[in-house]
Amino acid sequence: MFRFSEGKKSALGCFLLFQLSSLFFFTPLYSQNHSSKTITPNSETSEELILVTEVSSGKPKFEKAYGASEFLKREYSPASTFKTYLVLSLLENNVIDPEEKIECADKHIPNSPRPLDLRDALFYSSNDYFEKVFPKLGKDKLDITLHKIGYLENSKSNIKVKDWWIDLAGLKHGGRIRLTPKSVHSSWSKIFENGYGLNKGIMEEWKKALFWSECPEQSANVYGKTGSWEGSFWFQGALVKSENDYVIYTILNRSKSGSRTGTIIRFYEIVGCKVPSLE
Repeated sequence: MFRFSEGKKSALGCFLLFQLSSLFFFTPLYSQNHSSKTITPNSETSEELILVTEVSSGKPKFEKAYGASEFLKREYSPASTFKTYLVLSLLENNVIDPEEKIECADKHIPNSPRPLDLRDALFYSSNDYFEKVFPKLGKDKLDITLHKIGYLENSKSNIKVKDWWIDLAGLKHGGRIRLTPKSVHSSWSKIFENGYGLNKGIMEEWKKALFWSECPEQSANVYGKTGSWEGSFWFQGALVKSENDYVIYTILNRSKSGSRTGTIIRFYEIVGCKVPSLE
Protein backbone atom coordinates (compact mmCIF):
# COMPACT_ATOMS: atom_id res chain seq x y z
CA MET A 1 0.00 0.00 0.00
CA PHE A 2 1.27 3.45 -0.88
CA ARG A 3 1.46 6.05 1.91
CA PHE A 4 1.75 9.79 1.36
CA SER A 5 3.32 12.40 3.56
CA GLU A 6 1.14 15.40 4.53
CA GLY A 7 2.95 17.50 1.92
CA LYS A 8 2.31 14.98 -0.80
CA LYS A 9 -1.33 14.62 0.30
CA SER A 10 -1.72 18.37 -0.01
CA ALA A 11 -0.18 18.39 -3.48
CA LEU A 12 -2.33 15.45 -4.53
CA GLY A 13 -5.43 17.21 -3.24
CA CYS A 14 -4.62 20.32 -5.27
CA PHE A 15 -4.08 18.22 -8.36
CA LEU A 16 -7.39 16.39 -7.93
CA LEU A 17 -9.19 19.69 -7.29
CA PHE A 18 -7.76 21.10 -10.53
CA GLN A 19 -8.79 17.99 -12.43
CA LEU A 20 -12.33 18.19 -11.03
CA SER A 21 -12.64 21.90 -11.75
CA SER A 22 -11.56 21.34 -15.33
CA LEU A 23 -14.73 19.32 -15.89
CA PHE A 24 -16.72 22.50 -15.38
CA PHE A 25 -14.59 24.77 -17.54
CA PHE A 26 -13.75 22.54 -20.50
CA THR A 27 -16.63 20.87 -22.30
CA PRO A 28 -15.77 18.55 -25.19
CA LEU A 29 -18.35 19.52 -27.80
CA TYR A 30 -17.53 16.65 -30.07
CA SER A 31 -14.90 13.97 -30.50
CA GLN A 32 -14.69 12.89 -34.08
CA ASN A 33 -12.25 13.13 -36.94
CA HIS A 34 -13.52 16.52 -38.12
CA SER A 35 -11.51 18.15 -35.35
CA SER A 36 -9.78 17.08 -32.18
CA LYS A 37 -10.55 20.48 -30.68
CA THR A 38 -12.54 20.97 -27.49
CA ILE A 39 -14.31 24.22 -26.74
CA THR A 40 -15.02 26.06 -23.52
CA PRO A 41 -18.46 27.32 -22.54
CA ASN A 42 -19.13 30.85 -23.77
CA SER A 43 -17.82 33.02 -20.95
CA GLU A 44 -19.87 36.01 -22.14
CA THR A 45 -23.31 34.44 -21.85
CA SER A 46 -25.11 31.51 -20.24
CA GLU A 47 -28.01 32.05 -22.65
CA GLU A 48 -26.75 29.82 -25.42
CA LEU A 49 -27.90 26.39 -26.55
CA ILE A 50 -25.96 24.23 -29.00
CA LEU A 51 -27.44 21.09 -30.56
CA VAL A 52 -25.12 18.67 -32.36
CA THR A 53 -25.77 15.68 -34.61
CA GLU A 54 -22.73 13.78 -35.85
CA VAL A 55 -22.84 11.20 -38.61
CA SER A 56 -19.72 9.18 -39.32
CA SER A 57 -19.61 6.18 -41.62
CA GLY A 58 -19.68 2.93 -39.69
CA LYS A 59 -20.44 4.59 -36.35
CA PRO A 60 -23.74 5.19 -34.53
CA LYS A 61 -25.27 8.65 -34.90
CA PHE A 62 -24.16 10.95 -32.09
CA GLU A 63 -26.61 13.57 -30.78
CA LYS A 64 -26.05 15.96 -27.91
CA ALA A 65 -27.27 19.26 -26.44
CA TYR A 66 -24.97 21.71 -24.66
CA GLY A 67 -25.64 24.88 -22.71
CA ALA A 68 -28.99 26.40 -21.71
CA SER A 69 -31.08 23.23 -21.38
CA GLU A 70 -34.13 25.26 -20.30
CA PHE A 71 -34.46 26.45 -23.91
CA LEU A 72 -35.27 22.87 -24.96
CA LYS A 73 -38.67 23.09 -23.23
CA ARG A 74 -39.75 26.28 -24.97
CA GLU A 75 -40.86 27.28 -28.45
CA TYR A 76 -39.41 30.15 -30.44
CA SER A 77 -39.86 31.72 -33.83
CA PRO A 78 -37.60 29.93 -36.32
CA ALA A 79 -36.81 33.42 -37.64
CA SER A 80 -35.09 33.38 -41.02
CA THR A 81 -34.18 29.70 -40.77
CA PHE A 82 -37.73 29.38 -42.18
CA LYS A 83 -36.39 30.66 -45.51
CA THR A 84 -34.53 27.36 -45.88
CA TYR A 85 -37.87 25.62 -46.56
CA LEU A 86 -39.29 28.50 -48.57
CA VAL A 87 -36.32 27.97 -50.89
CA LEU A 88 -37.11 24.27 -51.15
CA SER A 89 -40.63 25.13 -52.29
CA LEU A 90 -39.33 27.65 -54.82
CA LEU A 91 -37.00 25.01 -56.27
CA GLU A 92 -39.56 22.20 -56.25
CA ASN A 93 -42.05 24.33 -58.11
CA ASN A 94 -39.44 25.60 -60.55
CA VAL A 95 -40.58 29.21 -60.23
CA ILE A 96 -37.12 30.81 -60.03
CA ASP A 97 -33.77 30.59 -61.73
CA PRO A 98 -31.24 30.20 -58.87
CA GLU A 99 -28.61 32.05 -60.93
CA GLU A 100 -30.78 35.06 -61.77
CA LYS A 101 -29.76 38.20 -59.91
CA ILE A 102 -32.46 40.46 -58.49
CA GLU A 103 -31.85 43.99 -57.26
CA CYS A 104 -32.46 44.06 -53.48
CA ALA A 105 -32.39 46.93 -51.03
CA ASP A 106 -32.26 45.37 -47.56
CA LYS A 107 -30.79 47.85 -45.07
CA HIS A 108 -28.89 45.12 -43.17
CA ILE A 109 -26.99 43.93 -46.25
CA PRO A 110 -23.63 45.62 -46.96
CA ASN A 111 -23.44 47.76 -50.12
CA SER A 112 -27.21 47.64 -50.56
CA PRO A 113 -28.98 48.02 -52.93
CA ARG A 114 -27.21 45.25 -54.79
CA PRO A 115 -28.10 42.35 -57.11
CA LEU A 116 -28.49 38.96 -55.39
CA ASP A 117 -28.96 35.43 -56.71
CA LEU A 118 -30.61 32.70 -54.65
CA ARG A 119 -27.47 31.68 -52.77
CA ASP A 120 -26.68 35.33 -52.01
CA ALA A 121 -30.23 35.89 -50.78
CA LEU A 122 -29.90 33.05 -48.26
CA PHE A 123 -26.36 34.00 -47.23
CA TYR A 124 -27.37 37.59 -46.46
CA SER A 125 -30.90 36.57 -45.43
CA SER A 126 -32.49 39.08 -47.77
CA ASN A 127 -36.13 39.84 -47.03
CA ASP A 128 -36.52 41.94 -50.18
CA TYR A 129 -35.48 39.06 -52.45
CA PHE A 130 -38.03 36.61 -51.07
CA GLU A 131 -40.85 39.15 -51.03
CA LYS A 132 -40.18 39.81 -54.72
CA VAL A 133 -40.12 36.15 -55.83
CA PHE A 134 -42.87 34.85 -53.54
CA PRO A 135 -45.83 35.91 -55.73
CA LYS A 136 -44.59 33.44 -58.37
CA LEU A 137 -44.98 30.68 -55.78
CA GLY A 138 -47.89 31.63 -53.54
CA LYS A 139 -48.94 30.41 -50.11
CA ASP A 140 -50.82 27.33 -51.33
CA LYS A 141 -47.77 25.78 -52.98
CA LEU A 142 -45.57 26.68 -50.02
CA ASP A 143 -48.08 25.08 -47.65
CA ILE A 144 -47.96 21.87 -49.69
CA THR A 145 -44.17 21.77 -49.27
CA LEU A 146 -44.35 22.47 -45.52
CA HIS A 147 -46.98 19.78 -45.05
CA LYS A 148 -45.04 17.23 -47.12
CA ILE A 149 -41.83 17.62 -45.10
CA GLY A 150 -43.72 17.67 -41.78
CA TYR A 151 -42.28 21.04 -40.82
CA LEU A 152 -44.90 21.70 -38.13
CA GLU A 153 -45.42 18.12 -36.93
CA ASN A 154 -43.70 18.74 -33.58
CA SER A 155 -45.17 22.15 -32.82
CA LYS A 156 -46.47 22.17 -29.23
CA SER A 157 -48.55 25.25 -30.00
CA ASN A 158 -50.45 23.18 -32.58
CA ILE A 159 -50.10 25.75 -35.35
CA LYS A 160 -51.47 24.16 -38.51
CA VAL A 161 -49.83 24.65 -41.88
CA LYS A 162 -52.83 26.59 -43.15
CA ASP A 163 -52.73 28.96 -40.15
CA TRP A 164 -49.10 30.12 -40.02
CA TRP A 165 -49.52 33.01 -42.46
CA ILE A 166 -49.61 36.64 -41.26
CA ASP A 167 -48.62 38.71 -44.28
CA LEU A 168 -45.89 38.98 -46.89
CA ALA A 169 -43.48 40.51 -44.37
CA GLY A 170 -43.98 37.43 -42.17
CA LEU A 171 -42.01 35.36 -44.67
CA LYS A 172 -38.84 36.59 -42.99
CA HIS A 173 -39.63 34.76 -39.74
CA GLY A 174 -42.31 32.18 -40.53
CA GLY A 175 -45.31 34.15 -39.32
CA ARG A 176 -47.07 32.49 -36.38
CA ILE A 177 -44.82 29.43 -36.38
CA ARG A 178 -43.20 28.57 -33.04
CA LEU A 179 -40.99 25.50 -32.65
CA THR A 180 -38.68 23.96 -30.07
CA PRO A 181 -34.94 24.08 -30.79
CA LYS A 182 -34.96 20.30 -31.23
CA SER A 183 -37.62 20.58 -33.92
CA VAL A 184 -35.72 23.34 -35.71
CA HIS A 185 -32.55 21.23 -35.50
CA SER A 186 -34.28 18.06 -36.71
CA SER A 187 -35.61 19.77 -39.85
CA TRP A 188 -32.11 21.01 -40.65
CA SER A 189 -30.45 17.62 -40.00
CA LYS A 190 -32.83 15.84 -42.38
CA ILE A 191 -31.50 17.86 -45.30
CA PHE A 192 -28.08 16.23 -45.05
CA GLU A 193 -29.34 12.70 -44.52
CA ASN A 194 -31.94 13.22 -47.28
CA GLY A 195 -34.61 12.47 -44.74
CA TYR A 196 -37.17 14.15 -46.98
CA GLY A 197 -36.75 11.64 -49.81
CA LEU A 198 -36.23 14.32 -52.45
CA ASN A 199 -34.75 13.62 -55.85
CA LYS A 200 -31.04 14.18 -56.43
CA GLY A 201 -31.49 17.24 -58.64
CA ILE A 202 -33.53 19.14 -56.06
CA MET A 203 -31.14 18.16 -53.27
CA GLU A 204 -28.14 19.41 -55.23
CA GLU A 205 -29.80 22.76 -55.98
CA TRP A 206 -30.96 23.11 -52.37
CA LYS A 207 -27.52 22.44 -50.91
CA LYS A 208 -25.93 24.74 -53.47
CA ALA A 209 -28.17 27.55 -52.24
CA LEU A 210 -27.29 26.74 -48.60
CA PHE A 211 -23.51 26.68 -49.19
CA TRP A 212 -21.55 29.09 -47.00
CA SER A 213 -17.85 28.45 -47.38
CA GLU A 214 -15.06 25.97 -47.93
CA CYS A 215 -13.19 24.83 -44.84
CA PRO A 216 -9.74 23.57 -45.86
CA GLU A 217 -8.79 23.42 -42.18
CA GLN A 218 -11.17 20.48 -41.77
CA SER A 219 -11.20 19.28 -45.42
CA ALA A 220 -14.90 20.05 -45.46
CA ASN A 221 -17.59 22.37 -46.79
CA VAL A 222 -19.82 24.53 -44.62
CA TYR A 223 -23.55 25.00 -45.22
CA GLY A 224 -25.64 27.32 -43.11
CA LYS A 225 -28.55 29.62 -42.39
CA THR A 226 -28.93 32.48 -39.96
CA GLY A 227 -32.04 33.72 -38.17
CA SER A 228 -32.73 36.75 -35.97
CA TRP A 229 -36.15 37.53 -34.51
CA GLU A 230 -37.81 38.21 -31.14
CA GLY A 231 -34.52 38.17 -29.24
CA SER A 232 -33.36 34.87 -30.75
CA PHE A 233 -30.17 34.62 -32.78
CA TRP A 234 -29.86 31.33 -34.67
CA PHE A 235 -27.12 29.81 -36.73
CA GLN A 236 -27.67 26.42 -38.30
CA GLY A 237 -24.52 24.97 -39.74
CA ALA A 238 -23.31 21.77 -41.34
CA LEU A 239 -19.66 20.74 -41.56
CA VAL A 240 -19.66 18.19 -44.38
CA LYS A 241 -16.67 16.05 -45.34
CA SER A 242 -18.63 13.53 -47.40
CA GLU A 243 -22.12 12.15 -47.84
CA ASN A 244 -21.68 9.86 -44.82
CA ASP A 245 -19.33 11.96 -42.73
CA TYR A 246 -20.66 15.26 -41.38
CA VAL A 247 -21.68 17.17 -38.26
CA ILE A 248 -24.84 19.28 -37.97
CA TYR A 249 -25.13 22.20 -35.54
CA THR A 250 -27.90 24.46 -34.34
CA ILE A 251 -26.91 27.41 -32.17
CA LEU A 252 -29.54 29.47 -30.36
CA ASN A 253 -28.34 32.58 -28.54
CA ARG A 254 -30.87 34.58 -26.51
CA SER A 255 -28.47 36.91 -24.77
CA LYS A 256 -29.30 40.63 -24.74
CA SER A 257 -25.83 41.17 -26.20
CA GLY A 258 -26.39 38.57 -28.93
CA SER A 259 -26.16 39.34 -32.63
CA ARG A 260 -26.38 37.71 -36.03
CA THR A 261 -22.67 38.26 -36.69
CA GLY A 262 -21.68 37.06 -33.22
CA THR A 263 -23.59 33.80 -33.67
CA ILE A 264 -21.98 33.19 -37.06
CA ILE A 265 -18.52 33.74 -35.57
CA ARG A 266 -19.40 31.42 -32.68
CA PHE A 267 -20.20 28.59 -35.11
CA TYR A 268 -16.94 29.01 -37.01
CA GLU A 269 -15.03 29.11 -33.73
CA ILE A 270 -16.62 25.80 -32.70
CA VAL A 271 -15.89 23.97 -35.95
CA GLY A 272 -12.40 25.39 -36.35
CA CYS A 273 -12.90 27.03 -39.75
CA LYS A 274 -12.05 30.50 -41.02
CA VAL A 275 -15.02 32.87 -41.07
CA PRO A 276 -15.85 33.87 -44.67
CA SER A 277 -16.26 37.51 -45.64
CA LEU A 278 -19.70 38.69 -44.52
CA GLU A 279 -19.56 41.66 -46.89
